[in-house]
Amino acid sequence: MLNIVLDLVFVTQFHKGVSGVAVATLIAQGLSAVLSFSVLIRRLKSYETTELFHIYDWKMTAHMMRVAIPSTLQQSIVHIGMLLVQSVVNGFGSAVMAGFAAGTRIESICIVPMLALGNAMSTYTAQNMGAKKTDRIKKGYGVCCMMAAVFAVIICIIMEGFGEIFIRSFLNESSASEAFATGISYVHFISFFYIFIGLKAITDGLLRGAGDVVVFTVANLVNLAIRVSGAALLAPVIGVQAVWFAVPIGWTANYIISLIRYLTGKWERIHLIS
Repeated sequence: MLNIVLDLVFVTQFHKGVSGVAVATLIAQGLSAVLSFSVLIRRLKSYETTELFHIYDWKMTAHMMRVAIPSTLQQSIVHIGMLLVQSVVNGFGSAVMAGFAAGTRIESICIVPMLALGNAMSTYTAQNMGAKKTDRIKKGYGVCCMMAAVFAVIICIIMEGFGEIFIRSFLNESSASEAFATGISYVHFISFFYIFIGLKAITDGLLRGAGDVVVFTVANLVNLAIRVSGAALLAPVIGVQAVWFAVPIGWTANYIISLIRYLTGKWERIHLIS
């Protein structure tokens, strides 16, 4: 709410334009971070413990960083891939660039449920690893995969039926017809493959929660490499549609690598904290 109010103030009152929106976001997120941290510290101090309370624990930090760094990389790869692929699309002109940008904005909204399932699976796995109940993790994994399938079907139906409406919300009437055609083409094509990013996010989340960070990091790097290299190498040959194909192929490769690791069961024997 503060972000919205500050956007209006900086843009309409101070006439700062896009830079004003950036400043408003920084202020709002900064205040939110301070308040969240304050609540966290208050809650931590409310717990009764016989041990001395430490504001900072370097040993615990080392354990957290082992998971946090690959996790941060994994969460960023989807968006890094979008940026790098966008650079390939830019070579096809402003109209195609605008259409693809609109399509990826819609994509970023559509994959939110999938990424949320992955984060939930990560937390669920970590809790049950601590409780030494790996059977519950496997059941939870199956349920999450079914939820991803349901989300994927619903999103596909919505995008196939109303994709043009969503594209028009990101492109004004003065945009070239080529921009509309590009955006609609991308949205209609990619909507059939959201199941793969869902399965990828869930499987990665399980491995991340178990502390099995090496394989899922490699899987995500493979995903990024396929998306970027596939788009860059094939786009000059078959056109911008190469980008369409590279994205789901990258998701699928990522999922297969992580799934193979999951099926080996080696993640069950990892102990981050003894």
